Order: sequence, then structure tokens, then C-alpha cells
Amino acid sequence: MDQLIKTSQREHTARLTLACPPLNVLNIAMLTEVNAYLETLIGRTDLCALVIDAEGKDFSAGVDIPEHRADTVESMLETFHHTFRLLHQLPMPTVCAIHGGCYGGAMELAIFCDITLAADELRIGVPEITLGVFPPLAVAHLAHIVGIKKAAELIYTGAAVDATEALRLGLVNHVYPAREFAAHVEQFLTRLTRLSAFSLRQVKAAFRRAVLSDFERALAESESVYLRDLMAGTDPAEGISAFNEKRKPAWKNQ
Repeated sequence: MDQLIKTSQREHTARLTLACPPLNVLNIAMLTEVNAYLETLIGRTDLCALVIDAEGKDFSAGVDIPEHRADTVESMLETFHHTFRLLHQLPMPTVCAIHGGCYGGAMELAIFCDITLAADELRIGVPEITLGVFPPLAVAHLAHIVGIKKAAELIYTGAAVDATEALRLGLVNHVYPAREFAAHVEQFLTRLTRLSAFSLRQVKAAFRRAVLSDFERALAESESVYLRDLMAGTDPAEGISAFNEKRKPAWKNQ
């Protein structure tokens, strides 16, 4: 039985809900559940969409910070990036419905879905650099969405943006009032569910081949730098320790 996520299916739509509020932290345990569910959808031919959403006041605070430590980081990254590799393989369009805070790995999850819908109180960003690390999926994929210059700014500074700016940049497709968000998401999904699951599957395959054909190589390169070079330094460990101890990091620039 799912413990950290909830899943359901109706009207040609599968739903995966992050269900560990208030922060819905993407730890290895939750990601393992996510991946197990995504694997069940790989061979489905009757679904027009997968929607990913979350319970609580925030979509997600991102990947679990303590699991960035040296003894768990490789397992964490392997599990998390398996999520994206599974999403890449899914035959149906993916829709991410985000609200509240959506940070770090949660933003990576949101932007990797085919379509992203946002509540108007959204705050979204990849703040990893403030911890002395970086977001590998965003490095590999974000420039495809917002361009190289803006991707560099968001990743290098760790700045968060609001829903209006996220819409302007193309991080999200639509912004809806928070009080009516669920209803708007359902209304949007009907635009997919009234279509042919077969035809949607073919256009998803075309996107995968024509637009995202370089995804696996780009993610592998970003992973390599993260695990081989970044984690060999001292500043990532200092950044994680400072976060856990609620203090300012003392960078050694190495």
C-alpha cells in the first residue's frame, strides 16, 4: 500500500499525488513509491494523461537535504533520476499541477512534465547552489524551456520566481487562482481526455525522438560532474551541514 503517495485512475487519466504534507519532501522512500507507480504505466495504451499533484500547502520543498550526504547521495541521485527516465518513457502526456512552494527537485519534476499548471500563489526555483550543490536535471533540461541565459541565472543564483514570472518565462503553461485551482486542473485535463489515447501516444513518441532525443546523454553528463567532481569537494558537505545546523556556510572555495 502506498504510504507517501496516493494514486488513482479515472476517465483515461492516471493521477499521482505527493501525500506527505506539509513539505512533501522527495526522499528516497517517496521516490521509490513514485517510480514503482510510474513503472506500472509504461505499457498502458488507454490513458490520455498522467497528472502529478500534491496535498498540503506546498507542492514540494524538493529532494531531502540530509540525503545529499556522501553515503547516500549516489543512491538518492540514482533513484531521483530514475523518476525522470521513467517519465521520459511514459507513452501518455504528463501534466504537473503545482501550488505553494515548488523548489529544487520539485521544480525539476514540474518542468520535466510535458505541461505544467500553476496556482497563482506559486513560488518556484532551484536553490541548490546556496547549499554548495547544483540541480543536475535543471542543468540538463532547463535551457530547453527558458533559454540558456535565464537558465544560467536561475541555476547560478538559486533565485525563486512567482507565478507571473514563471508564466512569462515559460516554466508553466497556465496560472489559475489558488481557490479554484483544482477545478481548473480538471477542466484542462478534459482537453486531453476527449482525444485519442493512440494519437497522443504517437505525438509523445515524436516529441521524445525529435525534441528530447539528447535527454539521456545530457542528464548522464550532468550526473557525472555532480557525483565525480562536485561531491569530491569540501563545500558541498559544508553547505549541507550549515543547512542542517541552521547557520551560514563557511565556504573554503574547494
